[in-house]
Amino acid sequence: MKLKFLTLTFVLILICSAIPLTAEAQSNNALEWGVDVDEEFTYVLQRAYFADPIYSQIVAVDMPYVSSMTVGEKATLRVTGLDEIPSLIYESSQMPKSSCELVRANDSVPIMAGLSNFVIPIGDWDFINEISNITGLEGVTLIDTADEWGTTGVTAYQAGGSVITITVEIRYEKENGTLNYMRQRYSTLGNDLIDIILVNWHPGMPTVIEEGLQMSTLLIILIAVVVGLIVAIIVYQGYRAKKPVVQKLGEKKREKTRK
Repeated sequence: MKLKFLTLTFVLILICSAIPLTAEAQSNNALEWGVDVDEEFTYVLQRAYFADPIYSQIVAVDMPYVSSMTVGEKATLRVTGLDEIPSLIYESSQMPKSSCELVRANDSVPIMAGLSNFVIPIGDWDFINEISNITGLEGVTLIDTADEWGTTGVTAYQAGGSVITITVEIRYEKENGTLNYMRQRYSTLGNDLIDIILVNWHPGMPTVIEEGLQMSTLLIILIAVVVGLIVAIIVYQGYRAKKPVVQKLGEKKREKTRK
């Protein structure tokens, strides 16, 4: 089965949209940075599942650093630069950007630099919703809670006679604007083809999330259970059929003894 190379950066439209979106109702904003340059955060790749190793090339489009990360091992994100925030922003292309670098936590080996999607401005989420036009994107659901802001995007396409469903979830912490959770998942007929989970790690959180049972595995288990039940029924019925014969032989033996 061949997968299309699709880029699904729903939430990052506010940072790198090629088509400017004009904010008509609000030109002023109350945006600010919630982090400082040189501030560091810990990330963990909790899951990196590929039904076929070649599928890793698809994830490399949006998350190129994944190929240099090991599941369960920590990585340190350091903020290296923050754009000045304009007092007036009229288009999504004018949104300020951050720059970060990612290194391995245990030995500081560089993973990737110039990352702009790990930190976004905070303080005016209504303005961000408006300037990014999140609610105007088909298949995208806005996440806006007391603690997090982000999106869940779902789309599907036909490939090799199967329908591939793609789900991308991205959440940022409202307190400081750092990426809190990112998941990119490709699946078909209940089976994962790709499943990547990257989180902002804090003490007490798991570093690895075990893969769930795939639909194919569940079907094998179900078939085994059904076959086991059928065999058990056949054996039981055979036992019941033979039991009267044994009883008759016992009765005949007792009759001869009496004589």
